[in-house]
Amino acid sequence: MVARSSTRIFGLVFTSLGLASIIVALSNAWASGVSFLDLSALNVFLWANRFNIGFGIEFEPIYLIIVGAVTILLGVSLLACRTERIEEVTVITDDVTATLECTFCGYQWKELFSEKQLESMGFPRNRKISRRKCVVCGRFTRPKIIEVRTPRAF
Repeated sequence: MVARSSTRIFGLVFTSLGLASIIVALSNAWASGVSFLDLSALNVFLWANRFNIGFGIEFEPIYLIIVGAVTILLGVSLLACRTERIEEVTVITDDVTATLECTFCGYQWKELFSEKQLESMGFPRNRKISRRKCVVCGRFTRPKIIEVRTPRAF
């Protein structure tokens, strides 16, 4: 399932705002006749001229470029950050009930295994499984698999 993340949207908005502010500052310099190849003239323009954004608020264009660069970095870092939620996946395995028999005393008991677990132990070719302690005689044994039953469906 693909879900839209608010972090990705904010990252795109911040990156766009940063690019827009830098483009506005540089286009204002270009409209004033400053060549971008003449770095000293561009530097003088960015620090000496005042940029009016309205309501009597003025500032140098270099601040617009600095704010734009910081906003771009923030936007790119938000885009790079993976904050999408990962849903928990529950794996349903086919459990089987195995009847085991102690090789010393012959006591039988039942245990639940998954089919993959029994296959990894070599079942049905190998009829003995890994060591277990018998609850009756108390010895460690490799019990034999007597019977395997799958649970019935509802």
